[in-house]
Amino acid sequence: MTKPTEQLPETEQFLPVIFGFALTQIAGTTARLGIPDLLDSPKTADELAAATGADPRCLQRLLRAATAVGVLGATDGGLFELTTVGRIFRSDSPWQAGLHDAMHSHLAVWRAWGALEEAVRSGQPAFDIVNGMGVFDYLQRDAKLAGYFHATMATGTAAQLPSILANYDFSRFSRVVDVGGGNGTFLAAVLAANPGLRGTLFNAEDGLAETPEILRQAGVADRCDIVAGNFFESVPAGADAYLLKSVLHDWDDESCQRILRNCRDAMGPDGRVVVLTSLMPEGKATEDPGEALAVAIQDIEMMVMCPGAIRTLAEHERLFANAGLRLGEARSLSCPFLFHAVEGLPA
Repeated sequence: MTKPTEQLPETEQFLPVIFGFALTQIAGTTARLGIPDLLDSPKTADELAAATGADPRCLQRLLRAATAVGVLGATDGGLFELTTVGRIFRSDSPWQAGLHDAMHSHLAVWRAWGALEEAVRSGQPAFDIVNGMGVFDYLQRDAKLAGYFHATMATGTAAQLPSILANYDFSRFSRVVDVGGGNGTFLAAVLAANPGLRGTLFNAEDGLAETPEILRQAGVADRCDIVAGNFFESVPAGADAYLLKSVLHDWDDESCQRILRNCRDAMGPDGRVVVLTSLMPEGKATEDPGEALAVAIQDIEMMVMCPGAIRTLAEHERLFANAGLRLGEARSLSCPFLFHAVEGLPA
């Protein structure tokens, strides 16, 4: 009996699965050479080589590959131009994909992704395995990676802000504390959109260097305090809302419960915790394959970089219960990565 011929996937289907790392480096190298910012108008390979100082023959080959990947387009006259995808690598793009590339191509992060199998087998973050310490301890020692990390978090926040502000009402609060609030990009926008609101930015010292200027430029410095500290020890008291944006997914359950408990202890009887986070779908996956892939990749990035995970709503409810909170409203914020506002109320 003749064995039926196996149906093979199309080339464009299997190449990204096997050679995804190569696609990342092709796009990233193009960005790190500054090509996207040079292509304010179509240019030849020789013009780009002269502008970047790259080897002309090797650059020609890279540009050809970047065209095949979809970062660049090529005209019949031998000129290269940016595609829609390529434009996200420009320094003036809201998504700032170049910063994301700079962080993920940093040796400490690149090596960590190479140790994903060890993370799955051991249950330990891949970053810890290859670098001998956790990512947040490492950031204290590597100012370059810390700069990439904080800038990447800020650009992600900036891209999400319009949807968050449109879909969550911050005006009902009088004072908010942004716990682990990065450099202040998020809180500054929240305060600017809500003139009656006052805020406190609470973060580790190393993440606050740019904060005064960010608050000043947003015109909210007079309504925002800056407090350095450790959210595992305590958080500033007296607010009616404690914001945790993209914080809990970095940490294991025990650490999350400690952060939430500190927020619970600091708030009044009518206060609440507002966890702004991606939610892993429960049961049937989301209907949108792009969203499903985005959340799955984000969850694996947590496994690579830190002890946390992208959790389901039920898992957040259990975290709340163990910290003296009960689950309140969970509202979709209609922005990428299935981002939600999940409220925890005093139990």
